[in-house]
Amino acid sequence: MARNGPSVDGPVRAAQYLRMSSDNQRYSTENQQNAIAEYAQARGYDVVASYIDAGKSGLSLKGRDALKQLLSDALAVNRPFDAILVLDVSRWGRFQNPDQAAHYEFLCRQAGVRVVYCGEPFGEDVAPITTIIKHLKRVMAGEYSRELSAKLSRAKRQQAQLGFRQGGALIYGFRRLLVDPTRTPRLVLKPGERKAVSSDKVVPIPGPPEELAVIRRIFRLYVRDRLSIAAISRRFARSGVTGYEGRPLEAHTIRHLLSNELCIGRVTYNMTTRKLQGPTLKNPAPSWSRYSAFDPIVPPTQFRKAQELLAQAANPHWDKEKIAESLRRLLAQEGRLSQVLINAAEGTPCSETVVSWFGSLQAAYAAIGYNPSEQHPFGINGKYWSEKAVLAGLQKLYHARGRISNRLISASPDLPSPTHIRRHFGSITEALRQAGLPVPSHSEILRDAWRRRRAAGHGEYYLGVRWTDADLLRALKQLHKQYGYISNPLLDRNQDTPTAYYYAKRFGSVTIARLLARIPVQTNSQACAAAWQRRREGTLISRGPRHPWQHPGQRYRSDDILIGLRRLAEREGVISMHRIDDDASLPSAATVISHFGSMTAAYRLAGLAKLDGRRFGIPRAGAEARVLGAEDPVSAA
Repeated sequence: MARNGPSVDGPVRAAQYLRMSSDNQRYSTENQQNAIAEYAQARGYDVVASYIDAGKSGLSLKGRDALKQLLSDALAVNRPFDAILVLDVSRWGRFQNPDQAAHYEFLCRQAGVRVVYCGEPFGEDVAPITTIIKHLKRVMAGEYSRELSAKLSRAKRQQAQLGFRQGGALIYGFRRLLVDPTRTPRLVLKPGERKAVSSDKVVPIPGPPEELAVIRRIFRLYVRDRLSIAAISRRFARSGVTGYEGRPLEAHTIRHLLSNELCIGRVTYNMTTRKLQGPTLKNPAPSWSRYSAFDPIVPPTQFRKAQELLAQAANPHWDKEKIAESLRRLLAQEGRLSQVLINAAEGTPCSETVVSWFGSLQAAYAAIGYNPSEQHPFGINGKYWSEKAVLAGLQKLYHARGRISNRLISASPDLPSPTHIRRHFGSITEALRQAGLPVPSHSEILRDAWRRRRAAGHGEYYLGVRWTDADLLRALKQLHKQYGYISNPLLDRNQDTPTAYYYAKRFGSVTIARLLARIPVQTNSQACAAAWQRRREGTLISRGPRHPWQHPGQRYRSDDILIGLRRLAEREGVISMHRIDDDASLPSAATVISHFGSMTAAYRLAGLAKLDGRRFGIPRAGAEARVLGAEDPVSAA
């Protein structure tokens, strides 16, 4: 396909490129546009497209999306223009290498698109002398940026030596005070606020007393108690200590506080340098600008000790031998290894570093001769799971089963435990969203679970006991005969029937169940009057747990759970939390633990035997077993 060339009978189609370096140059793009419009009208150009980079530096292509799009459109087959109009060489860019600007212009000209500088004396001339002048202009544009950068750097360092803050927001625990040229305080700046008058200055000051107390506590925990930074962050999260905008104090914030000299009342400037969008370089200590701004928040000796501990912990020069030795020490100390232990241990690289050197945590374990035990159904046991692997596992599980649940995740060999997913994604719901999978509502999950229970033949079971419709109605009639009335709290609190929720699931509502059982149905007024009468007589049964030791939100019968555990053990030979979660006639293992205090206590009450050091069940012929009795200690499973 042929390229579109300029029209012979009409004006040349052109695109204009506009750029200004900062957002406060309010009329820069308008001035450029007016000058280009005058040039285009005088020389027969028709501006058909505009590409604007507002508030973008011309040092490189970084952040200049409009110029990137312009170059892409210029190299396209069906481009909408045949010339590019720019005000001057500096608007095209202040590249530190002038050949970079020439390269972009060369690409456009090779594609048949002229680059015209409307504000330059050479315009669109391509004579040799014009090329030399254009190259000098590019060098001058880059040199202007270098000189301006050096001037600003000197000015900021001079202001820092005078005791004024250079830069933006401060770390946790400190505030910015706006002062006039005579250092008279004006106001404390809030996050995101800037000074409005150029002659005003900013000085750092200590923040609220409660935040300063948190800083002192951080140093005590790190220096005196020798807690790791991650451990300090977890302790603060458990105790409700928050940082910026009510968010938890993250490990990187604590690490920054431990190394920041503001904690001893000293402001330090010029520690690093980054010029002309280049890499950030650390300056030597003699070139730093230091001055005392206020009294120390923590003792200087404690601060120096914290720097020594940070220097000991910061050892980026890891190799396989050092990593293996640190893992051996951790193994000797803890007796086992896992990803969580590695990340929390001091003097040991993080799990990502171990994986980068050995390929996987399993390979690192093999290198030190550690053979981890069989993976627990709900744990990850040192296996490294990347976010990509978790999302791929969720997609595979959904396509295979058509749904996602905690039980399916726990049983899947392609996924870590649900707890691990929540720790890294925040929730299972967020992980499903990132995996591009549908997220059902709570009601949809309950309806789907009820349909599957019915399809599997478990619809008539309530906590391991089979209830037919006739049994339910007979129990309801007997309860009415015993108490003289039926209410939801009475159904929930008595020991002889399922809950009111189960009746509603089976019959649609408790009222329908009353009608089917041929129990008179009271109006709302009659039911309220009868309840008030029972309250006056002291016989009212209110909502509450079935048993004194049961959580108020639970509605499970202990004997039903124990019967179900016994049946499961007889059927499988052994019993475990994983098998309990997979049994549709039993509540979850977490519910069993919450109900009885521990899994061992539930096994003891169910009369199960300990087959070995960790398994419980029904002993087989010839197998050694120990039946738990009253003398056995009850420990958490």
